[in-house]
Amino acid sequence: MPTAAKDFRLNRVFSEPLTSFLLRLPITPNQVTLLSLACGILAGFLFARGTYFPSLWGAACYELACVLDNCDGEIARAKNLGSVFGGWLDIGVDFLTDLSLFIGVGYSVLKNGAEPKFVAGALGLCLFGTLMHCSLVVLEKYRGFGPAEFDVPHPAVKYRERFFFKFFDALREGDASWLVVAFAAAGKASYLLWFGAGYLQVLWVSALLLNFKHLFGTKK
Repeated sequence: MPTAAKDFRLNRVFSEPLTSFLLRLPITPNQVTLLSLACGILAGFLFARGTYFPSLWGAACYELACVLDNCDGEIARAKNLGSVFGGWLDIGVDFLTDLSLFIGVGYSVLKNGAEPKFVAGALGLCLFGTLMHCSLVVLEKYRGFGPAEFDVPHPAVKYRERFFFKFFDALREGDASWLVVAFAAAGKASYLLWFGAGYLQVLWVSALLLNFKHLFGTKK
């Protein structure tokens, strides 16, 4: 059985039972990562349709991609198959999954008659925010620090026991995917473009400021 994360993550409520099933199959962590990517790309295509039920299925595919993103690490730990390549592949797939989501939503908004310059601006902000957050994750991986690293000794662990930091780190690790589901279920999938344009800037700037001294201080 996979080891539960130190702090609560909503997606792990679903990933751990799925991991238990996947452990019975001859499947590698990297194959699960690529399956996550396939679900993320499919989500983008479904959101691009711009209608209610395809968007709802797109949200389900995106959520599955995020759940599988937990499964690959859980399988790697259970089977002792962790690798440097797998870690970098996981980061790349996370980036491409979010990229696919926003491109799909952006295309649907444009197709439904929104002003092209506003769509381009919002989409540009979404992609910029996604890229900046991905860059921070890469730096955190290099520094051995980040939401996924808090089960190892680090000077920042103590103050991150506070509820705010636990909630913030849960969002960064993928629990924000449930917002995608909520928007789609409410029939407001197009709002994801405008919401993402602002949310992602707040996310990466907040992560940078909160972790600055640990990311750019002397590496021990």
